[in-house]
Amino acid sequence: MPKRTWLACVCFGLFIAGCSQDQRELEKIGYIEMEAMDTAPGDRLRVTISVPLVSQYAKNGKTTDELLSTVSDSPKDAKKELSLRTSRILASGQIRTLMFGEDLARKGLWRYMDTFYRDPSISPRVTIVIVEGDAGEVISQEYPRHTKTANYLNKLLQKEFAKQSYPRTKLHQFFRDYYDDGQDPIATMIHEQEKDLSISGIALFRNDRMITKLPWSDVFFFSLMYQNLTQGEFTITSDNPDMRSIAFRAVRNKRKIKVTKNKEGLYEADIYLKVEGGVEEYLGGLKLSTADRRKVEKMISERIVTEADRIVKIMQKNRVDSIGLGQYVRNQMSYAEWKRTAWHDMFRTMPVRIHCSFAMKHFGNHFD
Repeated sequence: MPKRTWLACVCFGLFIAGCSQDQRELEKIGYIEMEAMDTAPGDRLRVTISVPLVSQYAKNGKTTDELLSTVSDSPKDAKKELSLRTSRILASGQIRTLMFGEDLARKGLWRYMDTFYRDPSISPRVTIVIVEGDAGEVISQEYPRHTKTANYLNKLLQKEFAKQSYPRTKLHQFFRDYYDDGQDPIATMIHEQEKDLSISGIALFRNDRMITKLPWSDVFFFSLMYQNLTQGEFTITSDNPDMRSIAFRAVRNKRKIKVTKNKEGLYEADIYLKVEGGVEEYLGGLKLSTADRRKVEKMISERIVTEADRIVKIMQKNRVDSIGLGQYVRNQMSYAEWKRTAWHDMFRTMPVRIHCSFAMKHFGNHFD
């Protein structure tokens, strides 16, 4: 046999053997894909994990999930206990979603999130989700109209984040806002709706404790104040016969926040929103291809101001600065003055004014 042919056969054999060994090693590892945490009696923690099953571990050769649950004092202790009940080595490096029950979120999350902050194998891009009810029950349910629960929820969230119809709530963003004394964290909220899971709103935190929540109907108006948008979608409905319903897509938004000091030495904030979008649907008595277009734009601007002002008042009442006004106030103060300031108390009474300018980029293919 020629020397080159012999070497090629040897290399090929080693390659095949290596692949087979890697496959066997992967089958020995249980990658946690989703983890849920809830309160348990005695100030303890109930942890439920979802681990995909593959190959010979799955029933009938299909991919499914192995669900494990235990009550412990911390996520790491729970992982050690759960590893005693599975034939595979549990690994946290593939966690996509961290779910917390609402009761646990209202008590404070930091003591349980510390491990995810310190563990270098866990991605900072993990999504934080608050469940209305029991997070362990959601992770344990099967939703027949969808793929396995972990994949279903992860794809649902990533789709809404990509559309910019909902603010991203990643692990690194939660930590960033937790450590920033000028802004409070937020998190995605979900609930079960018949045989599906649905995004239900936004959880608003003060430090690490969930204080209140905004329903889905408020998410768009909150997002305008929270961040700049480049491709959002939204629909506005009203009792006004000139604007029963109007839907927009490809929404672009630019926010500007200005903080000033009035004559009494008190700080005031002005939030300027410049919004534009293309009409996808319009139910009303006006003609968008005529001068009536300006009238509709004015109505939408006024509606955004009204709703945004209402949301700011909700945040002030609950002393949660989820849009980061404290960062702008802090920039107007010396370090010593800011450290003496009880920001959440100051925010509660701070005058905040909303200004909005809305423009239609187009009104579709239909000319009225």
